[in-house]
Amino acid sequence: MLRDPDVRRRLLFGALIVISLVLLTAFFREPATGALHGLQRGTLGYLTPLQSTATRAIEPFQEGYRWAGDLLEAHSRNENLQTELEGLRGRVVQLEEADQENRRLKELLDFREAAIFPAGSEFVVARVIGRSPTRWQEWVHIDKGSADGLKLNQPVVGATNATGDSLSGKGLVGKVVGVSENAAQIQLITDPESSVAALIQQSRARGIVVVPEAGRLVMDYVERDQRVEAKQIVETSGFGEVYPKGIPVGVVQTVGEEDVNVYKQIEIRTFVDFGVLEEVMVVISPAVPNVDESLMEKLNPTDKPVATP
Repeated sequence: MLRDPDVRRRLLFGALIVISLVLLTAFFREPATGALHGLQRGTLGYLTPLQSTATRAIEPFQEGYRWAGDLLEAHSRNENLQTELEGLRGRVVQLEEADQENRRLKELLDFREAAIFPAGSEFVVARVIGRSPTRWQEWVHIDKGSADGLKLNQPVVGATNATGDSLSGKGLVGKVVGVSENAAQIQLITDPESSVAALIQQSRARGIVVVPEAGRLVMDYVERDQRVEAKQIVETSGFGEVYPKGIPVGVVQTVGEEDVNVYKQIEIRTFVDFGVLEEVMVVISPAVPNVDESLMEKLNPTDKPVATP
């Protein structure tokens, strides 16, 4: 007797294969009315109801499987879309930033074409890369230096969005007070050590724009008999050897006249919003001295020419 179960299984499997081959051969050789064909039809008749029942029974499981597959696919697709969305948001931010920068640079270029700078002037556009840490000093660092043609005492202008009732955000920023090969320091006109010879555009009254205290910009040394009104425009007078004539500085806010003071004190709001200043333009122009000695005596020494090393 065969006692080994594996041997018995192999013999049974072989016998079933032989029987299947014999039955298939007989099935294909006999006519359609043969016994095996009749057995097939009868078996199908009995099995069809069972097959339908089984199909209906497993349908919920098939639906659940398909639902789980769709859920996993949707989750994966959602993660991909989320990643793509974050990328698009970052791209939108970059495009908006580039658009704003292009607008600011366009304003600077428009300012350059305003025909208020000396003939033969050249311009260097620079980006602000640093600021003074306190209000007791007002300066910025820019990313251009002597390698780009910058020297001490060159005037600097800028353009920002217009604020309040001013007509333009374009105006004087300050002057170069320190230069290295690839960077420079700009003293702002809001610095306490700054002074700018200026005039009122409408009345031509002359004076000096100074900073008597942090946060205040005043046009001082204006004769009391000169007519000055609020909202009139203040621009550089061209006196001195630093700032060319006609650069907008700001607008008159208030006019003070005290009996004990021989001069008017005129509060000014600058055209340029220094709090949001990001790009500036250094004016490289031929030296055209235009000195008013009486005003130069009143100017702060920092507004006088400094020899370039």
